[in-house]
Amino acid sequence: MESIQPIKKRALYRDEIKEAIRHAIFSGELQPGDRIVETRWAKDLGVSQSPVREAIRELEIVGLIDNIPYQGSFVRKITRKDVRDSYLVRMALEQLGTQDACRLITDEQLDKVKESLDGMEKAAAVRDFDAYIRYDVDFHGRIMRVSPNEMLLRLWDQCNIREWTHFGTQFSEQTLDSLAIRHERIYKALAARNEQAALEETRKHIAELVEELDQRMEAEQN
Repeated sequence: MESIQPIKKRALYRDEIKEAIRHAIFSGELQPGDRIVETRWAKDLGVSQSPVREAIRELEIVGLIDNIPYQGSFVRKITRKDVRDSYLVRMALEQLGTQDACRLITDEQLDKVKESLDGMEKAAAVRDFDAYIRYDVDFHGRIMRVSPNEMLLRLWDQCNIREWTHFGTQFSEQTLDSLAIRHERIYKALAARNEQAALEETRKHIAELVEELDQRMEAEQN
């Protein structure tokens, strides 16, 4: 593991520790099957083991880490089926969120959704993968947060959209530009307050990703 700049101690720094480990996984510094040693991370980050242990537990809940009794914590291998399953759950939740958004979204909120779409397209144009993921998640999140349904929002947050969007985009053979264009259709339907069209475009957006994963999995099995 490369040398890591110690995190300055503050009242809350668990999220920063989690982000450091998460970054190591997504960057490939930590590979599937690699063991995550609490003492080593604590030393490199300049913190105690307790918050490192808590961060590892949270990443285990997300699905990035497996804890094997009497052996330790290891980076989990993410499969296309994992991503497919997450997308199917997400599709159902986002249909509800889109329905509420069509009825309740304000012009100001719609402008924020457009900002995320513009950011996504600019990131795609320069092949900035990390920025693309960030704007992609913001786009969907801003639509979902229009909903007053607190249970829906909690369930959506628990789906760990950021992580699964990263893997789904990574597995896709589509270019970032073509993926970004799919979001334009959702935005246009939402801007028109066309509930039926917005629901259909949201369904198609995720269904196309699921179909692509199905095709890739079938090809790998043959």
